[in-house]
Amino acid sequence: MRQLKLEGLRAPGARLARAAFSRLELPAADLHGAALEGSRWEACDLSLANLAGATLDGATLDEVLLHDACLASASLCSAVLHACPMEKARAPGSRWMEARLGRVDLSGALLPDASFHKASLLECLFAETELARSLFYRAILRFCRFLRCRGEDLRFNGALLQHCDFHNCGLDRARFPGADLTGTSFQDCSLPGGDFRGARLGGTRFAGSRLQGARFADASCAGADFRGANLQGAQGLSLHQLLRARTDPSTILPWGAPGPAMRGSR
Repeated sequence: MRQLKLEGLRAPGARLARAAFSRLELPAADLHGAALEGSRWEACDLSLANLAGATLDGATLDEVLLHDACLASASLCSAVLHACPMEKARAPGSRWMEARLGRVDLSGALLPDASFHKASLLECLFAETELARSLFYRAILRFCRFLRCRGEDLRFNGALLQHCDFHNCGLDRARFPGADLTGTSFQDCSLPGGDFRGARLGGTRFAGSRLQGARFADASCAGADFRGANLQGAQGLSLHQLLRARTDPSTILPWGAPGPAMRGSR
């Protein structure tokens, strides 16, 4: 199906598995509960569409407009999305297991309780995105940006985050156990009660971040940058770990004293 404009289409529960669509304009289409497994979408307009509960497993979406779309409880497992604007999309409880997202803009999107298990994300943007309780177990994220996001109880267990940026995000009780955070930056983030046990923190920066009560047992801290971080009450963060990291007078050490960490400083 190519080059059609169908405003206000109503097709709830439609069965369109493995269908191919190119340059369709379907703004505000009602496709909730639709079966769209393996479908292919190229340069289509699905802005404001209702795809709640739709099944898009294995679908391919290339340059598809999805801003303000509803994807609540939708399934996009193993889907491939490239250069899809998804600003202000509403997708609570959506499932993205083993999906691949490249250059997808999720600014202002609502993604609480979403599942990204083993997903791969490259150069995706999360700005003022709601991510509370979302799951990124063993996901791979490279060069992704998280700006002013809310992510309480966010979970990145065993995930790989390479050169990602978190700026001014609320990540209270976020969990990163066993994660590889090489080159990732947490700038002015709220991370009290965070879990970094067993994480690889080489080159990870925590400037201006609040890490009170965070857990660091068995974390690899060689090359981690805690300058400007508040580590008061951090658990499992030994002097030996701190000596392998970077601290300065703006660091608040786990025992409440100002940095830098030095031998005999505790």
